[in-house]
Amino acid sequence: MTGHAERPKHIGARIQRLEDTRLLSGSARYIDDVVLPDCLHLRFVRSELAHARIIEIDTAALDDIGFPVQVFSAADIGELSIKAHQDFPEMQRSEQPLLARDKVRFVGEAVAAVLAEDAYLAEDAAEAVFVDYEPLDPVVSMSQARDPAAPTLFEGWRDNVFVERQMKGGDIDEARAQAAHVIRRTYTTQRQAGVPMEGRGVAAQFDPASGVLTVWSSTQIPHLVRTYIAEELELPESRLRVVAPDVGGGFGVKGQVFAEEVLVPWLAMTTGRPVKWIEDRREHLTSSIHARDHSHTLEAYVSADGRLLGIKADITVDVGAYSTFPFTAAGDPGMAAKVLPGPYDFQHYQATFRALATNKCPIGTYRGVGRPSAVFSQERLMDEIACELNLDPVEFRLKNIVRAFPYKNALGFTYDPGTYAQTLEKARDLVAADRADAAASKGDPDKRIGVGLACFVEQTAHGTPDFTRRRVPIETGYIAARIEMTPDGKALVDIGLQNHGQGHETTMAQVAADALGIDPADVHVRHGDTLTTPYSVGTWGSRGGPLGGGAVHEAAQPIAEKLKAIAGHLLQTDPQSIVLGDGRAYPHDDPDRYIAIACLARAALRNVDQLPPGMAPGLESSHALDGPRDGTYSNAVHVAVVEIDLKSAKMVLKRFVVVEDCGTILNPLIVDGQIHGGVVQGIGSAILEHFIYDDEGQPLTVTFADYLMPLAPEIPAIEVHHFETPTPLTPLGAKGLGEGGAIGPAAAIGNAVANALDLDVTGTPLNANALWHLIGKCRDKSSE
Repeated sequence: MTGHAERPKHIGARIQRLEDTRLLSGSARYIDDVVLPDCLHLRFVRSELAHARIIEIDTAALDDIGFPVQVFSAADIGELSIKAHQDFPEMQRSEQPLLARDKVRFVGEAVAAVLAEDAYLAEDAAEAVFVDYEPLDPVVSMSQARDPAAPTLFEGWRDNVFVERQMKGGDIDEARAQAAHVIRRTYTTQRQAGVPMEGRGVAAQFDPASGVLTVWSSTQIPHLVRTYIAEELELPESRLRVVAPDVGGGFGVKGQVFAEEVLVPWLAMTTGRPVKWIEDRREHLTSSIHARDHSHTLEAYVSADGRLLGIKADITVDVGAYSTFPFTAAGDPGMAAKVLPGPYDFQHYQATFRALATNKCPIGTYRGVGRPSAVFSQERLMDEIACELNLDPVEFRLKNIVRAFPYKNALGFTYDPGTYAQTLEKARDLVAADRADAAASKGDPDKRIGVGLACFVEQTAHGTPDFTRRRVPIETGYIAARIEMTPDGKALVDIGLQNHGQGHETTMAQVAADALGIDPADVHVRHGDTLTTPYSVGTWGSRGGPLGGGAVHEAAQPIAEKLKAIAGHLLQTDPQSIVLGDGRAYPHDDPDRYIAIACLARAALRNVDQLPPGMAPGLESSHALDGPRDGTYSNAVHVAVVEIDLKSAKMVLKRFVVVEDCGTILNPLIVDGQIHGGVVQGIGSAILEHFIYDDEGQPLTVTFADYLMPLAPEIPAIEVHHFETPTPLTPLGAKGLGEGGAIGPAAAIGNAVANALDLDVTGTPLNANALWHLIGKCRDKSSE
């Protein structure tokens, strides 16, 4: 960037979200608000068995139902499917048909599509369809899936392992040989659902006159949905428009392409009428995507003086019945294996990881992906090592924390500058009194206090090289932005992100406003519509600030330089001396001599005779920003303080502290909100949310009476403290933070419970039942 520039005025400001007026006043337009004339409504006949052959789909009862109905099955739609393969020879290939073909593989899988004039009639008709099944033995646990005698979910498979691979760096045998201490533990995290406030939904309309197919979907990835539909239905992508309207939460759940997003457009084209489907909550819980369900066995090698030499990991994830697009069945186990080295300085690491196929709803991306499970195992292990060596858990971490940057970890990933030790020391100091209270409560027969912490890094803004290494269909990770300044000096920003709670309409306006010298209120940010926004991969993986904000900043630079050149011409001064700010352009040494930016914009677009000789009209610019090779790493420490009643097994979360560093903070209000929301989800993972299947693969937690979500009484005031270390790897120095809040709570709470009860806590959820059993072990231990 050339010339003079004002110190950023809007970046870093605590600006209220510009989109909230629409979202909080009832003016937002969500997927169910899409009204299409002459629309057919879709409901599904879904499998009631976990594993079975389809013998017959009997629609005879519909003959006398009294209203028009259309029913479609796999026989009608042919070979259309969701294909999600990792390009490694170890990966066993499979496809998820849009409607079950010959077999069902989990309860809730769609078997038939029923269309009627309204959703209620379609629901009645779907209930009248009878499916005759031949039951097959279900595979519903990790042990069953690894049993060579178990039936395979897919014909031609050698076993029920989607993929098993290994990551390693250094020499793990050398670390074992040098170790004075070997600590081995197994940790588990439970299966759960994503549960955004708004479920999924799809609507589609085909215009035969123009040949344009328009699809509305509650999705985080509209361009990727468009490409998949076009390729699967063999349509020209130039005549396919995907619109993500206002989206009521996504959390990664809506970051994959679903069968319904392909089927609904096919039905609209086949029937010649618009088609709409809105997911109900039971469908979401049983048939959308699930998350977590990890088992990790870790072995740490530690020197006599408490130095971590290496870690060996064996990682298993129950990923359910199908591989999801675009991150595949390998996503969760591969992420866990990649991040387990964490913020610690050691150079010997080996992880074997596998994805198991079972007769359950497929696993997909959910806030944090494999990292909450990995950090739970990593940080429980750190506490256990400290206990074995009779060291303070904070001091043990400080002895092993990464301090010098850039740092290349055991797998060869380079960490950009962060504040790993500083955040840990700050967190320690903030809870010093709580730690003293916990120590004092050890002899209390009624109540115990525990303090636990979790120290972690979050790889964010993953770029194309990272996905090239993974060999998954996502392929790339860039975000593109296009900016146009209108003749009145206002700006229009089209961004390839999709805003579903992140505040993009505000932060992107702040970035553009600073670069162009105008007010954020004069920047209109559009997203979610493939007709107006540049091709991008959408919103996921904590990329909005570093890549979306960076793309907006870079796209604004040519416009800013052109404004300065016009101002220099009109003010008869050197354009390099021009500063843009407060809606004006002025020489840096004479701010009282200025011209309004609106006048410059009009000169560029209307009064073009005022332009410098040879300058073309127009104020438009685009930029696509890819992520760094290894991404950029945010770091944080979470601390939980719990009080456990030993008689009732009731646990109160008394305090939750976050100390984090996400680089340049674009808007502190939004950053804090993202952290708060993530922490609440992490608390739900730690103590409440659990999706349970019985031995026949029947789901047992299909309503909110059984699937428990965190409510206000479970949530303490969440304290957030910031360090700010700008990264040199993104234009604004920003790192991602959207998932970080959800990554640390389970580990922090698990360590707090272990601290309170003096026991090794090996799994989640830490609900009342789990605590009751742990308290029993605590009493047994005390009586020995």
